[in-house]
Amino acid sequence: MSRLAQVMRENGLSVADVSKLTGISKTTVSLVKNGKYQDEAKEDEILKKLEEQGVSTAGIGRTLRVNRDVFVRTSNVDRFFELADELSDPVGDLTSSIGMVIGRAGRGKSFAARRYAVNNENSVYILYVDGFSLVDVAREIAYELSGLKPRFFRACLEAIEDASVTERKLVIIDEADKMPKKTFEMLRSINERCALPMILVGEENLKKILQSERRLKSRVRRIVHFEPVDLVDITAYYKQAVGIVPEGEALKMLHKRCSGDFRLVVRDSFEVVRILNASGLNRINEDVVKGLSNYE
Repeated sequence: MSRLAQVMRENGLSVADVSKLTGISKTTVSLVKNGKYQDEAKEDEILKKLEEQGVSTAGIGRTLRVNRDVFVRTSNVDRFFELADELSDPVGDLTSSIGMVIGRAGRGKSFAARRYAVNNENSVYILYVDGFSLVDVAREIAYELSGLKPRFFRACLEAIEDASVTERKLVIIDEADKMPKKTFEMLRSINERCALPMILVGEENLKKILQSERRLKSRVRRIVHFEPVDLVDITAYYKQAVGIVPEGEALKMLHKRCSGDFRLVVRDSFEVVRILNASGLNRINEDVVKGLSNYE
């Protein structure tokens, strides 16, 4: 499909409309539209004249791609980062120096946690893995803070203490909802003994664990809940990652389809771009969304 044909279809223009707007004969317009005009510069000329008349040609002739490096500062992320900034402040108050970030899987908690740690030298990220012993967790913290991986718990604790005296860093522990009770008790003790601020990241049951751990609860400064993705979040993501904002009804359909899960928004964006490229469209409308897999 020629670029002119795409522009005409997107703007609902006929050959006669284009001829009237540009002053170019209908025969020439028809030939260019159908890719049968020998001089390619003529298509550029027609498109330029259409732009001068206010006809949109944005995005025509380019292959759309999803920018995988986009990071959207949603309201959830802003609250997370605000808490992290407070706790990682080298001269900040360490009273109640544990934070919690809670929410259903797929809402971007882990991505935000890793992003913060990567971009802030005064923080480290640790992923808790099922089966970790107390020594394993202490060793991961010691390694991130000091570069050492002591074999025994006591040595791990000494490495953490020494590193904390030299430089205070925020320890972000992801998948914390999977940790057993004894690990929470150990982290609370390390937090208190080493003046080491922490953020525990996990799913909804992390809050229930907190309610049962009174001594841990007393040290929690704030809980950040990752709420479902909203229309503003989806708009911001498509604008940054795709360069095209879904139209009104299409946006609502994408919002309903994701069920508040940011991961599903990202997944759908790749299929949306595939549909746009295959069809030559440069608008995300209802028909595009209806073309997504398993659309109901």
